[in-house]
Amino acid sequence: MSIDIKGLIINPNGAIEDENSRFSISLKNLKRFISVPWHISWYKSPKSKKIFPIVLQEMMDLNPDYGALKKYLPGFNPFFKHLEFLQYYIAYSNGTPVGRIAAIIDKNYKEKKFEGKVGIVSLFEAENVEAGESLIKLAMNDLKANKTLKIIGPMRFNASGEAGLLIDGFDIEPMTMEPYNPPYYKDVFDKFGEKENDWYSFIIDYNSVIGYINKIHGLELNGNSIEDHLMNANITIREAVMKDYGNEISKIKFVYNAAWDSVEHPQFEKFSDEEFDYIAASLKTIALSDLIFIAEEKCESCPGKKEIVGVSVTIPNVNNIIRGIDSKYYKRFVPSDNPFRVSDIRRDLKILFATKDALRVKSFDSARIFILGTLKKKIGLDALLYKKTFESGLKLKMKYSSASQIADTNRNMVNPLMRMGQIGFTWRVYKLH
Repeated sequence: MSIDIKGLIINPNGAIEDENSRFSISLKNLKRFISVPWHISWYKSPKSKKIFPIVLQEMMDLNPDYGALKKYLPGFNPFFKHLEFLQYYIAYSNGTPVGRIAAIIDKNYKEKKFEGKVGIVSLFEAENVEAGESLIKLAMNDLKANKTLKIIGPMRFNASGEAGLLIDGFDIEPMTMEPYNPPYYKDVFDKFGEKENDWYSFIIDYNSVIGYINKIHGLELNGNSIEDHLMNANITIREAVMKDYGNEISKIKFVYNAAWDSVEHPQFEKFSDEEFDYIAASLKTIALSDLIFIAEEKCESCPGKKEIVGVSVTIPNVNNIIRGIDSKYYKRFVPSDNPFRVSDIRRDLKILFATKDALRVKSFDSARIFILGTLKKKIGLDALLYKKTFESGLKLKMKYSSASQIADTNRNMVNPLMRMGQIGFTWRVYKLH
């Protein structure tokens, strides 16, 4: 097979504007890059459980160019502002896309156990092993040429995005923002490196979790239930107030940046305010207040007399809606190179309107536990947040949930989740050489 690989970013080392990086790419090339997964034939096979993203959302998420109107149409992701190097590559064979990859050097990314510049391979797709190997070799060569001392991947951006290559669980349908890829991708990455760490999802349903929940009901601390014990310690848990979404998001961001900044959470990188606001705006379109919990402690010297000490954010499984629409109307759909093709926009609108209707009546059969973190340890707060989430999901008549992505190094979460459910997906981040 003859493979031709093209770089799409005009200035891979970035143009500095107001101390931020900007990487130039045409909208047509951006659309070509995000469209590559639709060309991977394995995703159209009966074995695949792939759910394709909303096209416009993907263009926004992967747009590193905030020059001129691109800042607003399609919109851009502020993550790219702190990159030192970025290149998008597409592999072609006889003019047909057969793969893609991104090479990233992030100025903000630092590891707790390694000092030096780290390169990241990202957004990998390949029609076959040959195309995959060619893409990885080129991306790694460019990263090494930019003086990286370590290369890891694949990841969408870092552990705050979608981390790892799926290596087990191919028969399970992924939920929102859970990576999914063909099994042969592992053969490609195994040739270039070894395990850096693994990430898990835990599938939780009523039968698997009810025993754990009953233990929480029966567990007492100093003669009190966990909930009473926490109330006596001036800690209460409430649902998020969606009308005050901006302030609620700032509280979630505070806990996230504080609780995840540890060796238990590899590939972690703190969000900037702009990045978290960008993600929060996307999540707001699929959020249910019933599934977002805020834990607060009374504090006389704090604003509002309360201090945030824990959060739990669970998002409805919108992938079910996408699957239903695609299977009914878009079985042969492939996005065009035209950034504004009407049929592409029509698919996005069908999905968005169907999601809005489902949110209005709260009709989802499953959900993903997206964030659960506390700043107060060993007092039962984590357990109570799990209990609140379970009870709310039960009221919404949800059948199961996925708790992901959980690092294999995070035993404080892996151990209780093993008692609540079973491992569904396993994703692997590789150290490449």
